[in-house]
Amino acid sequence: MAFQGITLDSLILERLLAPTDLMQQIARHVQLDGALLLSAEPRDVDAPGYLSDLAGVTLTWTGRNDAPTRAVLKVSHAGFGQPELPFYENVAKRLNCPVVPDFYGGGIDESTGRTWLLMEDLSASHERPSDAPLPPSFARNVQIVEALARFHAAGWNKDGWHDMGPTMWARLRSSDWLEAGCDQLFAQAGDAVDDRTRNAYARFRLGFPALIEQAERLRGRTLIHGDAHVWNWMLPREGINDEPKLLDWDGWHLGVGAWDLAYMMAVQWDRGVRQRFEMPLLDRYHTALSASGVTGYSRETLQEDYRLAVLLHMRTPIARFVRKMSAYVWWPQLTRIQDAVDDLRCLDLVT
Repeated sequence: MAFQGITLDSLILERLLAPTDLMQQIARHVQLDGALLLSAEPRDVDAPGYLSDLAGVTLTWTGRNDAPTRAVLKVSHAGFGQPELPFYENVAKRLNCPVVPDFYGGGIDESTGRTWLLMEDLSASHERPSDAPLPPSFARNVQIVEALARFHAAGWNKDGWHDMGPTMWARLRSSDWLEAGCDQLFAQAGDAVDDRTRNAYARFRLGFPALIEQAERLRGRTLIHGDAHVWNWMLPREGINDEPKLLDWDGWHLGVGAWDLAYMMAVQWDRGVRQRFEMPLLDRYHTALSASGVTGYSRETLQEDYRLAVLLHMRTPIARFVRKMSAYVWWPQLTRIQDAVDDLRCLDLVT
């Protein structure tokens, strides 16, 4: 089956959409009331897949029940997507937050080792907030940050998350590649990297261990998405009363909400857009956080947490370079995060 320029192997589809096995998976997450799955037929789906292949699925059942009739099958590329399955199977169920899409089943394809998920089909009810890399309008960004606040509030300072998966602090401490990666990036870019950036990274690298210690003292620990850029969101179409949905959960971990916000705005947006939207959106986020029941976390505390998160995201473009991602990804991020660090005087936090 071919779609969006990507071919999802017909043998994989045959294995994953076999009605008997698929119904057993769905029955673990959906009340079927005795209904039987007659068929699961693949169809084209208008959705991008960066590190995964996607197919729409039409499900036909016997009898009347609340089982899904339309879904999306996501099959991650080899070596990617493994953390997303335990998130949906264990974490999302406990979190019970409507920002997370409905999950119908998933597993590991034994023949290829690829992780697969069967998710709700949002195509009729939701749409992308904009075509990347064009930032969404301010009104749409308000929808996004308010929904992000509701997701963060759902996991805010809850017991039990520590044993569920990775943490922001462990990831920061495991940055033993940072020094060499930074030197290699600067060597490759040559004099395209100005002295401002080189000097800023020299200070950042020197103060990095102490910055991690600062981050470990932050309050308001919660589950974070880890890749919450605006194009991982689906927003309700006009006239539809529904919650924005956040996709692609393979980067989830325990952290602080400001980390997702800094990644969304300081890493992804050019300076002009960020300067206009950043502070009003932080205001909207904090208001939504408070409205969702979070107490003892002031707007001033959010501002300082955000500044520290922006500074620590100087690590992000280096990580993308080390992972051999395209310069189309890490090069603009290097400039954007440096602009944000300058504008917010983040290097003042380096002791």
